Amino acid sequence: MNKKALLIILLFLFVAGCANGRGMKVTIKPTLDKRLKEVQSIPIHVGIFIELSLRQLSQEEWQTSMIVGVHHYVFPIGAPLAKNIEEMARMVFSKVTVLNELPSREMIEKAGIEAVLTVQLKESKLELIVEESVWRAIGKHYLAIQASLLDKNLNKIFEDELTVEGKNLDLIDYHTEGGWWKVAGPKYGPAVEDSIEKVVFKLGQRLISYKGKIVNK
Repeated sequence: MNKKALLIILLFLFVAGCANGRGMKVTIKPTLDKRLKEVQSIPIHVGIFIELSLRQLSQEEWQTSMIVGVHHYVFPIGAPLAKNIEEMARMVFSKVTVLNELPSREMIEKAGIEAVLTVQLKESKLELIVEESVWRAIGKHYLAIQASLLDKNLNKIFEDELTVEGKNLDLIDYHTEGGWWKVAGPKYGPAVEDSIEKVVFKLGQRLISYKGKIVNK
């Protein structure tokens, strides 16, 4: 075996080891629904409290198949989800303050906050499927959050559970005969992005529908 071939084998083993041993971090970069940019912001100062368990949510998944081989994925879901919720809120409300804890009435009065939005995780479930007969992968992400909107006296304006399903289809590249799938694995990140985009838009719509009650409070 020549040196070049040996180097390629060692490089492949190193990449595969990084992906499967410690877990391959999946890139998740959701975007906001364009329809939110057309919304006229509600003239109110809202404090947002996103629970730490949601902000820090990270899921590990293993997958084994004849085509893919063995893959260990790490999905850092919480950080991009929290960021998108905050970005959405800045479009829906005229002023937003991100809170590190559920505020007291004294804190609300001092900061001039007129309402408080709290968000917590209810469920996050990933389903990674490889259909070997047709060489394609299907990613599904079931995501549910609970959102509550409180007035400045911490009375509930509304409380609701929002549930969505994100999906993505990833087809194999026949020209490489599955080579890149074996090293990097199928792309499942877009399924998570889809669920985040859907649930954040759903939350935005819910907040907008309560505009009258929010302002009147």
